[in-house]
Amino acid sequence: MKLSVAALCSLLVAGCFGGSGGSGSDGSGSSYSGMDPDAGEPKSGGVYVTAGPSDASSLDPQTQSSFNTHVAVGAVYSKLMDYKTGPDIEYGASEIEGDLAESAEPSSDNMTWTFKLRQGVKFHNKAPVNGREFTSADVVCTMDRIMDVGFQKYLIAPVVESYTAPDPYTVEFKLKQPVARFDVTMANHYMEILPCEATQGQVDLTNDAIGTGPFILQSWTRNQERVYVKNPDYFVEGKPYLDGITTIIMPDQQAQIAALRSGKIDYMSSLSTDKRQVENLAKEIDGLTVEQHKGSTPTRMFMNMANAPFDDVNVRKALAMAIDREGMGGALRAGYTISGPVPPLLEGALPEDELLKMQPYDPEGAKKLLADAGYPDGFDVTMVLTNGYGDVVVQEAQWIQEDLAKIGVNVTLDVQDYATYFTDTWPKKNYTLGYGLQTPMLSATEFLSAEYLTTGARNWYNIADSELDTQINELIGISDQKEYETATQDVQKYILENVMDPVTLYTYDTQDIYAPYVKDVWAHPAYGRRWLMNMWLDK
Repeated sequence: MKLSVAALCSLLVAGCFGGSGGSGSDGSGSSYSGMDPDAGEPKSGGVYVTAGPSDASSLDPQTQSSFNTHVAVGAVYSKLMDYKTGPDIEYGASEIEGDLAESAEPSSDNMTWTFKLRQGVKFHNKAPVNGREFTSADVVCTMDRIMDVGFQKYLIAPVVESYTAPDPYTVEFKLKQPVARFDVTMANHYMEILPCEATQGQVDLTNDAIGTGPFILQSWTRNQERVYVKNPDYFVEGKPYLDGITTIIMPDQQAQIAALRSGKIDYMSSLSTDKRQVENLAKEIDGLTVEQHKGSTPTRMFMNMANAPFDDVNVRKALAMAIDREGMGGALRAGYTISGPVPPLLEGALPEDELLKMQPYDPEGAKKLLADAGYPDGFDVTMVLTNGYGDVVVQEAQWIQEDLAKIGVNVTLDVQDYATYFTDTWPKKNYTLGYGLQTPMLSATEFLSAEYLTTGARNWYNIADSELDTQINELIGISDQKEYETATQDVQKYILENVMDPVTLYTYDTQDIYAPYVKDVWAHPAYGRRWLMNMWLDK
């Protein structure tokens, strides 16, 4: 059963510090008891305790693209720009505002962007940075390291010709081509600004983080807990309200549920619960807040096109046709929306009815495609996945396993820990078939450039299609909204006809679960955690 709920959300957003904001039961927010937009005057103090099913393997935000890394440091670092949040702003809204930058101004031809920085912002008082003032030099150092080792290079290198710091509070970017919303690029959840000391090797970025954000990382016991304390010098006056945040790593969902019931944790994400468990918890705990929103995290079956039989597009299409995505989403998720290469709530997404026509559930048609490709009796294959996303994702993989068996494809599941899956298996293409989640990127161009370009930073499928490369690169320079959306849909149609990898099934609604005394959670699906400065505990 599909639930009509609006606005963006990401299950992955919830994986460390908490999840969805929003309110109401009118189709624009929570289906249960939503966050109260008039909770009263905020109270200072208290430690917010959360649970997550898996931990980061590294805290380095430029060498690690994992959601676990970026939610772990999302309240430690700031960015030049960030997304607006609040009780009067729709969850997932694309409005941005200055974070470390007070303003972002383009030239008349959109070829130069000038960012004016806040003055008096201090880094956390930790050696070797020791609370010194943030300046434009730190932005340049951050960009230098991105261009050297950062996976974020895919956001910068195609469009940036140069960047300079004319004075301590100004940064100027000269572009290779006009970009109408380069300020949005700087609001991306991967564009954290580091101190020069960190980019120059004086900070162990694998194990530590020093930024200008609302919370300071005090300690990290790997795979056990992360402890954050309030930044007393945060540049937003009077915030944050919390004294600190503790994130406990609890892979077992029953342990999380027991901890929520007993009051040992204040929040758990739907990463570790199915919709029936959430419904039961809402009945058991008086005043529990359960927030539900439309999702932006795509569920993906993906194939390594360098390995037979997935070097044949007809085999890839056959597997896509064999999956009953509507049955799976209805059985395992609180709500879902059929998705193509671009998630349904982003500009340029294909309509759901068109996606179902291009990716029908047709087991008999799938068998015919396999036979035409030379596999009339199917084949055996191992599918990799991780339990680091929670039990529901494992259940989805089992559903796919059963669906593929009906067309003669016998799947053995290889369930890996998150670190192995995300470090050694998927990005290094050490697999033949896989299933999992993809980062909820923030624009159609980012999704397509990262995953489908031959040189894409997340092209972990061995896609190499020169015609597709040309189509995606042309998107970057389109400023007319209608033209952009049409071109984006055309790119997706090409992918579904000629590539069909990865096979995106749907995005799913999320249910994020808060103790009754957690107030003012006005979040955003980006991994950044600036919005934690507004949260408070009424106890």
